[in-house]
Amino acid sequence: MLRKYRLTSQVVFFVLFGACFFFVNTFPRPYTIPGDLFLRLNPLVALSTGIAARAIIPSVLVTGIVVAVLTIVFGRFFCGFVCPLGAAIDVSDRFFFRAARSNNRRPPRYLQRLKYVLLYGIILLAVFGAVFPLFMDPISLLTRIFTIIVHPLLKFTGAESIHLSAPLLDLLGQGKLRYITLATPVFYGIPFVLLLAAIIFGTGFWDKRFWCQYVCPSGAFFGLLSRAPFFRRAPIAEGCNSCGACARVCPTRAIDTEKVERTSSAECVLCGQCTDIKNTCSSFRFVKPAAVQSPGPDLKRRHLLFGAAAGILMVPLYKTTAVTVADGQGRLIRPPGAIPETGFLSRCIACGNCMKVCPTNALQPCLLSEGFNRLYTPRLAPRIGGCDSKCHLCGYACPTGAIRKLPINEKPYAKIGTAVIDRHRCLAWEQNRECLVCDEVCPFNAIEPRLVETTTGPFKVPVVNESLCVGCGMCENKCPIFDRAAIEVYRFGEKRLASGSYATAVQKQTMDELRRKSDKDVISGKSDNLPGFDSKQPGIPQGFAE
Repeated sequence: MLRKYRLTSQVVFFVLFGACFFFVNTFPRPYTIPGDLFLRLNPLVALSTGIAARAIIPSVLVTGIVVAVLTIVFGRFFCGFVCPLGAAIDVSDRFFFRAARSNNRRPPRYLQRLKYVLLYGIILLAVFGAVFPLFMDPISLLTRIFTIIVHPLLKFTGAESIHLSAPLLDLLGQGKLRYITLATPVFYGIPFVLLLAAIIFGTGFWDKRFWCQYVCPSGAFFGLLSRAPFFRRAPIAEGCNSCGACARVCPTRAIDTEKVERTSSAECVLCGQCTDIKNTCSSFRFVKPAAVQSPGPDLKRRHLLFGAAAGILMVPLYKTTAVTVADGQGRLIRPPGAIPETGFLSRCIACGNCMKVCPTNALQPCLLSEGFNRLYTPRLAPRIGGCDSKCHLCGYACPTGAIRKLPINEKPYAKIGTAVIDRHRCLAWEQNRECLVCDEVCPFNAIEPRLVETTTGPFKVPVVNESLCVGCGMCENKCPIFDRAAIEVYRFGEKRLASGSYATAVQKQTMDELRRKSDKDVISGKSDNLPGFDSKQPGIPQGFAE
């Protein structure tokens, strides 16, 4: 009976996870249901980010405490009933590796200690102000896989399906449907995510729930919390004949093969398979912790010391910035609302949720070129997409507050960088060709057309007003120059606040006056009667629509 409840629960929570991922955080309505709901559930995320940031993070603390209390009472229910990654692994194990798997190939049982060693290393890294998000949280892992692989693949499949079904749609009189466009997002770092997914699901060849048993630090944390739960497997003395069948079917080897009445609650995920084969031997019920033999995690002092030593050795490697190419060139641009870098890196769990909700595909994961400590954290890649001036979804998608919930009226004052024109690549500056695309697409009037003397006479060229530019990257994205744009956004001048308003009264007044003046210059027609410009449309080059 417990197994049926578990399977039903897994289906419900996986569907809910998919709904939160695909349908909740959709432009322009981010407030219906929190799309980061699942990302807030893991108490290890609350603990590690809170320690690293030296702060209480309410968004993950409240839900983390609730799940931790439930774990103390019910054991590792999260792993068996809630975790969508665990459900996906169960499906993969059953349909792809069931025939190939053999009990003779199962890894030694003592390897289950590895996840506890990794847990100690992660907590120690947090003490030194760093989080290790690559595989710390199964929810963020699955969100990253869905963001970078599954979501683009589904979009691509949908777009190709519409294209291939065009003749059929015409025959059915629904030809208008063929013009539906599905923009397929593209992300950096796909090979590493594919490799990680292959390890998570492919290791089921050797053992059931291999990742959960031997690697997952969150599973280790839940195991420590559930050493003596009130709801657990309890043997029925008169019905057990010590045949060992329950131990053989246990996917996490929580039941002792020699003394089947002993069940390690730290490893048991409440799957219910042991009671399915013979429900007269044992059952899951509420019992007093002292009434049942329940060994704790198979740990010794040396494992704790080894994990601590590994964490200490990882600190200099993890925080190194020796190979940060983009950072050294000033091209590492964070999303608007991102808190200062040190605090950002102590909170960001690299889940990819902000990248998924970005409507222009502008947010991309950092790679090793930005430093190991920034791997898969978000950065703005303007050449792929600019930051939409009317969008602030990334802050509402972030579960840990690494990106603040930025009100839309403050976004024009949250400067993330400054655009710089390379005059040797710009068509207007270098070749005296009529091009003011960057001026046309700038949503903040930060690019001004100015008249300069050239070898062929006066000509109008774009100039960036650094006081008005917020670094959105729309100009770089739309620049017609092939490959590298003639105008690029750099990080200098960025404004990142951990708290408080971006729009101070003085700054708001100054920038509003500058924008009004810029608008007035265009409307007044100061660009009239210049070479290559239509006097009927002030400030707009010939060939460009108003």
